[in-house]
Amino acid sequence: MLRSTKMQFAGIFHYDWSSKHLNYLVIHNPPFDFVFRGSNGTFTSYGSGHNVATWLAAKLKYTYSFVLINQTLIDKYGIHEAAFYQLMNDKDIDGIASNFYVTLSRMQRMDHTTHHGWVDGFRLVVPRSEEQSRLFAFIGPFEPTVWLLVFITVLVVVAVMTLFAMIYRHHPWNGPAVAKNKTDTENGTGTNMREPVSRNVLFNYLGSHTIYVVNIMTNQGSREASSLYSFRILAGFWVLGAMVLVNSYTGIVISSLTTTKTKPSIDSLEELAASTETQVLLRHDTSIGEQILQATSGVFKVLGDKARLNPGNIVGDPFKVTEKLETGRYAFPFIKTFAMSFVSSQFQKDQRCRFKISKPLPLSTGYFFWLFKKNSSYTNVHSKPLVELWETGLTNFWVYNLFPPTAPRAEQCFVESTRRVSSRAPIQLSDLTSAFLILGIGTGLSVLSFLTELLYSRFRLYRLPLA
Repeated sequence: MLRSTKMQFAGIFHYDWSSKHLNYLVIHNPPFDFVFRGSNGTFTSYGSGHNVATWLAAKLKYTYSFVLINQTLIDKYGIHEAAFYQLMNDKDIDGIASNFYVTLSRMQRMDHTTHHGWVDGFRLVVPRSEEQSRLFAFIGPFEPTVWLLVFITVLVVVAVMTLFAMIYRHHPWNGPAVAKNKTDTENGTGTNMREPVSRNVLFNYLGSHTIYVVNIMTNQGSREASSLYSFRILAGFWVLGAMVLVNSYTGIVISSLTTTKTKPSIDSLEELAASTETQVLLRHDTSIGEQILQATSGVFKVLGDKARLNPGNIVGDPFKVTEKLETGRYAFPFIKTFAMSFVSSQFQKDQRCRFKISKPLPLSTGYFFWLFKKNSSYTNVHSKPLVELWETGLTNFWVYNLFPPTAPRAEQCFVESTRRVSSRAPIQLSDLTSAFLILGIGTGLSVLSFLTELLYSRFRLYRLPLA
């Protein structure tokens, strides 16, 4: 079999092709081929497909012409299907000057070369996420449960401090211990703690202790509100716990205000299917578009159903694809080369990176071939030269280097593809367990000290008459 194939190729290349003239259909297929219509049926075309056709003609020594695709067929079928229709039904068309992904339907209708003319993976073109608002950056560092527990902790500390002060002030057997504190240090009135006080004394205690606790949390500092040991123990542990809370909070706030943080971006088909802000845009005449629209289950079906809800999101014209993508409201699945070209061209147009490309989609690598009429003798003729052309590397050069509009440079728009910074997550309650453990231990020790002081005061009260 291999020998007969070699003999067949040998016979082909010994055949004189100088008398042959091939007509190639040209289509607008960015970023590989570009076609622009002029007046009176004229057109301008350039791109890698144009160069490949020229190289093949020179290799096989035949003449060739380029024929413009019928616009009426494009409007009816989409540009790819229009090209297939014209190739199959127009006897004057011999092939298409472009590469196509081969599906079962296309194999049944047309011939394809045995060697590919291009290889590429599939990506998503998605609008770049906007920067998150910093209006409420001061809330973001902690989860709601942490904020709730901090609020409860402040109330508990203030309540315990006030309870200590009230009991020491009004307990009848605490006189000898309080006598050493000549003045009321809680409200600064200069009166003895056993003297009668106004009904607002409770609010004075609450106010002074609240200010003290808040000053410690905001790193403002404050005078010690009491010289009692139980109060000092509670205040000391509050300072330790607050130090952990404040430093954790301050670090995240500074980072939030000085580092750009964007909203979560779409990086997969599943994320696109779940998105409510970004719509899916499909070309019904491409292989991946056909797979999504014909799917009966899985994420492809979800995306196909979303596209069908808005019929305008299913197109067959690359000009319409570009027009819709530029609005920044759509994501488009296609080959990586197209994605890179579109992102770069938009950067050159707007001087900022409005779009990005996703991670590789979970699809098999696409091999793209040249198509000819069914049972055409030209198919095998072009297969071996395509192997030689691929080995020279000229195809990649023509796509990426020769035509600036095909692959303009915008490296800064692709930085995230190689260097991704993980997003900051709010601090969870489990991250601050140590701080609240310190506060719990401190509260327990302060209560124990308070009870010890009460017992000691009561013991002294009973011993005073004996003295």
